[in-house]
Amino acid sequence: MTHYSIDFSNMAEFSALAHSVQAALNCKGCLISIVHEDALVALGRPPEVNTAANRAVSARDLICAHTVRQGAPVRVTDIAKDLALRNTPAVAALGIGAYVGVPLRLESGEVVGAMCGLSSEPRLWTQGEVEYMLAVADLAESKIERHILRFEQRALSAALAETDAILSVLAELRDRALTVQNTDGDLVFANLAVRSQLGLSYLDVMRLPPRVAAVLEEGHPEAEMTLTVPGRGAIRVLVRVSPVKSGLILADWTVFNS
Repeated sequence: MTHYSIDFSNMAEFSALAHSVQAALNCKGCLISIVHEDALVALGRPPEVNTAANRAVSARDLICAHTVRQGAPVRVTDIAKDLALRNTPAVAALGIGAYVGVPLRLESGEVVGAMCGLSSEPRLWTQGEVEYMLAVADLAESKIERHILRFEQRALSAALAETDAILSVLAELRDRALTVQNTDGDLVFANLAVRSQLGLSYLDVMRLPPRVAAVLEEGHPEAEMTLTVPGRGAIRVLVRVSPVKSGLILADWTVFNS
């Protein structure tokens, strides 16, 4: 399963949605969960799983994982007669006799979790109840989108601030030829010493990231290599490569004296 980043510090709005579904369906409880690696993490929960320790439950232990896999509403009138679900650990733990679930999707169409209704006894779930859950799921999906976006924006802002601080420090090291690239191989920084000491043009500097990537693939912190410089011919350089914070890779270039 995929990992979805979300801020779990304030889940009250999801619990309110879960309680509204529980009341409308007159059932044992409602669970709203989101995919998180190999687990489903409860956003809105019935009292039986209302502790922080039980918030994240292995996907294989929850019936909701079946709804996530199906990507469509699931209605089970009698869990005891369902060979695929009756041995799910959550069935015994929560005393589930019947189950109804609808998937939760992002705007991209990707299934991100599930909303389910639980009954202690076997029961017939009506189409009207499923449609009500789908309507509430729309609201839950918009809230999940907002939480994911908020989490990613905060993470991006922190990463950009950290990156800016790193590059500001490197810009002051004028006696060393330094380049910085990201893990995708994009050059994000090169100080003036790269051009003045190595004699490289702007286009030559843009060609350095693949050379750094090759050193990383070899698994060594440094390597000697030859660079072809227009007007100077071939020059021998030593490059020292080291990862820095925020997913950046620093390369320190030194020209061998002839």
